Parts: sequence; C-alpha cells; structure tokens
Amino acid sequence: MSVELRGLIPVLVTPFNDHYEVDVKSLAKLVKYYLDAGVDGFVMLGESSERDSLTPAERESVLRTVFEAVGGVVPIIVGTGEDEVELTIHASKRAEELGAEAVMVPPPKDPKLKDEDILRYYTSIGESVGVPIVVQDYPQNTRPRMSPELIAKIYRTVPKATYLKLEDPPTPPKIREVLKLTGNGIVVFGALYGRDSFWELEEGAAGIMTATPTPEYLVEMIESHSKGLRQRARDIYYLTTPLTHFYPELGLAVRKQVLAFRGVIATPKIRPPRRELDETQRKQLRETLNWVEDEVAIKLGIKPLHPTA
Repeated sequence: MSVELRGLIPVLVTPFNDHYEVDVKSLAKLVKYYLDAGVDGFVMLGESSERDSLTPAERESVLRTVFEAVGGVVPIIVGTGEDEVELTIHASKRAEELGAEAVMVPPPKDPKLKDEDILRYYTSIGESVGVPIVVQDYPQNTRPRMSPELIAKIYRTVPKATYLKLEDPPTPPKIREVLKLTGNGIVVFGALYGRDSFWELEEGAAGIMTATPTPEYLVEMIESHSKGLRQRARDIYYLTTPLTHFYPELGLAVRKQVLAFRGVIATPKIRPPRRELDETQRKQLRETLNWVEDEVAIKLGIKPLHPTA
C-alpha cells in the first residue's frame, strides 16, 4: 500500500574503497546509521550517489544491498532519470520490481529543452510506471530550469507526479510559488544539503531530501517544526549552518568526509573528476564538525550520532 512521503528522506551516497570500488559493507552500515537516526525513508541512485559514475552492474548491486538492508522498514525512492525516456521507463520498472515506493526523475540533460518536451517526457513516464514520481527540479549540471508554472502543469497533467524535490535556488520562494499554483496539492521536499532547510519548512515543504551526514539534526529540526516548536527548529538550523555551508562547491566531498570521520563509511573516496578535500580542508572540516557537535549538544541537548554495530 502506498504511503505519503514526508520528513527526512536522505539521499544515500555510494561508499567506495581505496580502489574506488563500491563498498557494499559500508553502504549497509550507512543504512543502519540513518535508521538509528529515525529517518522517514531513503533516496538511492540520486546525484549525490554518484549515479552517473556507476556501471549497470554496480547500480544493481547498490539497489539490492539497500533494499536488503532496509528490509521494508521505511520507503525507498530510486533515482531512475535518463536522457532517453525509454531508458528511464526501464530503470523505473526495475525499481518497482524491487519494491520502490516512488521513482525520482529530473528532466534530461539539455538546458535548451522546451517546456512541451519536458511535459511529454514526464507524461510518457507517468503512463508507464505504477508508483508515484518525484519530479526533481535540478537545473544544475546542464539540466533545464523548470518554472513554477511548468511544474504545476506537470502536476496537473501527470497523475503520478505527486512529489517535487526542489533544488533550484533560492528554494524557499519557489516552494511558496509552486504550492500556490498547485493549491498545496503537490508535496514538496527541500534539498541542497539542507542549506535552506528551516526556511523551506517555513514555506510549506513536507520534508527534506538531502545527503546529510548528520541526520540527527535534521530529524530533530523537522519534528520540532511540525510540533510548533519553531524556536527550537530555528536554533538547530542556525547552530548547524557552519557545517551545512562548509565549502558548498565541494558538498559531496564534505558529506563523505563527515561520514568517514564518524566511522560510518570506510573511506571518503569520490570517483574522478569530482574533487576530494585536501589535507587543510579536512582539518578545517574536523574543527567545524567538533564545534557544531559540541554547541548543539550543550545548547539543545542533541548528542552526535555515531554508528552502532
């Protein structure tokens, strides 16, 4: 039975060993780490999963590992977007077979793609899959920018397109406009590593989908906000800002390094051509992480999460 997706739904990074091979042991440990934090679901094979660098066999291995590790405890969303619609449909059907609760699909990588072509793309997918579609508004990385009007049209035209992961900065005002145009019908998630997460919630986001390495903070912030504890939610946001805004242009490297610092994944390796942190940046990040963990623990009583066996 379909469930409504809400709350913190982290995007899983793909751990690699020192030889840049997929580390399924670390991946399973990562899933448990997030479950211990109380997350509401998972996104796998998203941009932060280094999806485009994975072979078909590696993608299948990642899928099987995560579905087994999650064991149906929370819903799983699978990124299935390809530039060719038939490939997207094929990947989406495979995700359905494995038990995905939804599929996440950005527009094809063509910044000159017209609105009618984007609408046709989502219509074809919606007619071919049996699970909801998370429309990924991600104009970075040569993808087209989707206006709030186009997103609303997709929502009205494609019955399966019930969710939106909004990553087109500045995200809070665009969330407000999309919800207005859809009559609060589409369910919107904030993203971008949680950098504007509090303000996204303030504008009506149902949750956050991001590759956070410190899920305990976002879980508590979202829960506090939903309970009307606005000041506590805001305090969590402000105190964790030094971490979420640390070298934003190296966001994936930062997230993997924090997970490695905490002992969740074995290495912070990222496949080239993406850049890893240098030694100075790692020291700066270690200092920042220590400060955030201490401040949040002292002022708000939220202890840092560490992996369990």
